[in-house]
Amino acid sequence: MASPIPLTAADPARLGGWELLGRIGTGGQGVVYLGRPVEPDAGPSRVAVKLLHAQLLGDANARERFVRELALLQRVAGFCTAQMLAADMAGDRPYIVSEYIPGRSLRTLVQEEGPRGGADLDRLAISSVTALSAIHRANVVHRDFKPQNVLMGPDGPRVIDFGVARAFDAGSTLTSQVVGTPAYMAPEQFSGRVGPATDLFAWAVTLLFAATGRDPFAGGPLPAVMYKIMNETPDLGVLPGPLAEVAAACLAKDPKARPSSEDVLLWLLGERDANARRGTATEYLPGPTVQNPGPTVQASGFTAPAPRHTGSAPGLGPREGAPTAGFTQTPDPVTIRQPAPDAHAPRAPQTRQAPWPQDIAPPAPVAPPPRPHRTLRRGPALVSGLILAGVLAALDVAALAILIARPSLSEGARGGLLPVVASSFGVVAVVTLVAVILAWRGSRPAAWTVMAARVVRVAMWGAWGALVEIQASALAGHAVVTAVVVLLLARGLSKSPT
Repeated sequence: MASPIPLTAADPARLGGWELLGRIGTGGQGVVYLGRPVEPDAGPSRVAVKLLHAQLLGDANARERFVRELALLQRVAGFCTAQMLAADMAGDRPYIVSEYIPGRSLRTLVQEEGPRGGADLDRLAISSVTALSAIHRANVVHRDFKPQNVLMGPDGPRVIDFGVARAFDAGSTLTSQVVGTPAYMAPEQFSGRVGPATDLFAWAVTLLFAATGRDPFAGGPLPAVMYKIMNETPDLGVLPGPLAEVAAACLAKDPKARPSSEDVLLWLLGERDANARRGTATEYLPGPTVQNPGPTVQASGFTAPAPRHTGSAPGLGPREGAPTAGFTQTPDPVTIRQPAPDAHAPRAPQTRQAPWPQDIAPPAPVAPPPRPHRTLRRGPALVSGLILAGVLAALDVAALAILIARPSLSEGARGGLLPVVASSFGVVAVVTLVAVILAWRGSRPAAWTVMAARVVRVAMWGAWGALVEIQASALAGHAVVTAVVVLLLARGLSKSPT
């Protein structure tokens, strides 16, 4: 990872009890420095220090946002963001000190190493939605969840940049300016209505980016991005079954149809039905300003991590690709944020108020999507049962083929019945094989059909014994194997959520 940029003459060498070593990020709200305590035992050996831009010192609104960011960080559990260590809001140069997290953002990681998959994607989904659950339990809505704001620390992902986050009260409904990154905004966010469900929409879009390396809704001017978000659903085929179901629920156009972050977490852990509390986390808050769409530096520039209630400062973020703290400067996609600093602000992207585009109608209420169908989970017991049932069915088909190829085997007093017997077994075998294929693809009814077909096969063999000679030991052996199949499939069905 890239080293911090050396300090210039315009940069302070020290803030309070912290020595600054170099720049690790710049944004519309301030500059993030790598620092260390002046006194060796006064704190961690490395910290991130976010300093409010000098040109914003006389802006009461900018200072208020900085203070609000600190207050929100103090409310959020520290395990899900960069822990706050210290802060000075009363001095001439307000700053926040946070835990320094060496790591890349999710966007940088995917760009450098490729899309995530398998266990990596599962860990990312579970850990990031756990962080959102903690944030929402603190009555905070992030409002700008995206790959740039998921920092891949050595101990797992951290959610950063609380620069536009807002507090909410249960049952409240607030509206204001539009805030967020257009390609990761929920439909209701374009009209200034923001709630916890808004973060879940952005979480699902972020998950798709991690799995594909592409921004699902990005491309074209802002009205085109808005149209895609409000009217189109991205392809979820790249996600494994359980994740695809959760993402589909979180991408519902109506925020009331989305599950809460806690429900999503339990859903991913297979503990409960994620639809149980759907619509409980849809309180709304205000949202700020939109930055020009297209690759640019993030408008609010930094990500404020949340503390472990130790009362201190948020993490600050580095340049993309540099060791990161709680705040990050990110190039794409653009972020819609509060008013940006003046023209002399370092690297601050242009911002503008984002009036509702005249050619795009506000999102209309959409009926909640049907409850996703639970697919059958292929555990060891289910796989073993299906394979064994398939082998038995294949043997029946092979026996029928042998009788057809060698007619001499059916000679004798009752030998003429053998082709009829084998044909009846062949029909059951075909039903079994088809059901095995469907069960393998996730159909629960098909798994029950496999069990029923094998039991019928044993019963038919016993019934045909009255007309043709059969070996009792062979029938008993087949019955035992069938019982094993039934037990394996029953166990597999019981272990798979309904």
